[in-house]
Amino acid sequence: MENQNNSLNHLAMTYGLYMGLALVLNGVIFYVNGTPFSTYSGTITYAILIGGLIMTMRAYRSSHPEEGMTYGKALGLGTYTTFFASLILSFFTFILFKIIDKTLLDKFLTFLEEQFLRSGMSESQTDTFMSMYRKLFTPLTYSLNMIFSVTFTGFVLSLIISIFLKKQSTNPFHGIE
Repeated sequence: MENQNNSLNHLAMTYGLYMGLALVLNGVIFYVNGTPFSTYSGTITYAILIGGLIMTMRAYRSSHPEEGMTYGKALGLGTYTTFFASLILSFFTFILFKIIDKTLLDKFLTFLEEQFLRSGMSESQTDTFMSMYRKLFTPLTYSLNMIFSVTFTGFVLSLIISIFLKKQSTNPFHGIE
């Protein structure tokens, strides 16, 4: 059982590292292009998360064919993997906002304000929200929020992906001592 947990942890950390690096690369590419808050970046982020979760779950399933992969184990593996990816992405984001480009947070808040106004929110409501956001958003809080949001997104995606990638054990006596 302990060997199984070590295998699960190792796989989650390894694929979390790959997903995290892919997410960082995505961020760097859009930052260098001058569009760090592009909707295309968000779409690619979802594609990276979905692809990474599928690869992680398939890798576990193929390396443990007798054991199979229950829905709960697939869900846990996916959530754990995205947690590690979110740690890497959060660290990169903190460095980007705090050291590399100190004006990026202001650019983000300006972008957010434009999005509020485009959605039909009144100027007074937008001003209220933006004054609150300007007080609350720092590079640290933004990065910590990213850990939660990416992990939660990975959890929701894992809920769906696990339905399709779960697999029954081929050994009916597996786990019986």
